[in-house]
Amino acid sequence: MVRFVPWNVPLYRRLETMAVAIYAMVLPVCLIMAFNLIVIPLFWGIAIPYLVWMFYFDTKHESGGRRVSYIRNSILWRYFRDYFPISLIINSNYDPKKNYIFAYHPHGIISIGAFCNFATNANNIDEKLPGLKVHLLTLESNFKIPFLRDVLMSFGMSSVAKKSCENILNSGPGESICLVVGGAEESLDARPFYNEITLKKRKGFIKLALVNGASLVPVYSFGENDIYDQVPNPRGSLVRKIQTKIKDLTGIAPPLFMGRGIFNYDFGLLPVRHKIVTVVGEPIDIPKIKSPTDQVIEHYHQIYIEALQNLFDKHKNSCGDKETKNLKIN
Repeated sequence: MVRFVPWNVPLYRRLETMAVAIYAMVLPVCLIMAFNLIVIPLFWGIAIPYLVWMFYFDTKHESGGRRVSYIRNSILWRYFRDYFPISLIINSNYDPKKNYIFAYHPHGIISIGAFCNFATNANNIDEKLPGLKVHLLTLESNFKIPFLRDVLMSFGMSSVAKKSCENILNSGPGESICLVVGGAEESLDARPFYNEITLKKRKGFIKLALVNGASLVPVYSFGENDIYDQVPNPRGSLVRKIQTKIKDLTGIAPPLFMGRGIFNYDFGLLPVRHKIVTVVGEPIDIPKIKSPTDQVIEHYHQIYIEALQNLFDKHKNSCGDKETKNLKIN
């Protein structure tokens, strides 16, 4: 039986749900706007110069985007934060003269904690990391979608491509990036109370840190996997094989997930209310090596895995639920 939202829900909770719904509608609205811009001749006077500018001249998505302070600090994101709620715990001080790679785990279905904590200023990351400017990275393909690219860049978001990472890390002291290491593949393992991440073969971010001399910072979000349920898709199953094939062809994972609706609690595409606690660990100093060997990369990869495991074990009881499973690293 479907549980509908009662009519007497407090206004602040309505506003929180509205904020999450607006977030969820950004992509479909941008796609509809882009479609109309391209297919309706009336708009071609705008479409042609915009698309030429987008594809041939505008490269800001490769160098930190175009941060807009009033967008990142909007009250909308505080309602968004309080819906779950989302909190941010930082365990160390960071040198504003250095550059950092914040490695975020787990991906979850859509990395809600990463967006709230590193793209917006809802949890005061600008004040908690004085002197640092952290850019959340996402797929290069997102910057090929008209209008969506401009929305993303207004948060200071950039492409996760190697060129973009290096441009930002070498653009000055304090310039840092946050990347979701597990990527699309990891989203297929996102389900409530489980903490299964893809990391053993992910070594590109280690090499990136070595080549650019950037310190590595493990980040774990407890509850990121708890805001959506997912159709059972164990490794080796037909469902998983189809999902993996689609991911290999498109670069986008198709998790079969279920959340809640705006007016009901049992089905829909909105995430459910569940706390997310993002814990930022101690930085790992990395030497700058122009051409690191495989052995050096493997050495620092193991150091990183140990640091992440220690971070998880230290905060599991205080930040997770009693049902929270142990960390599994694939």
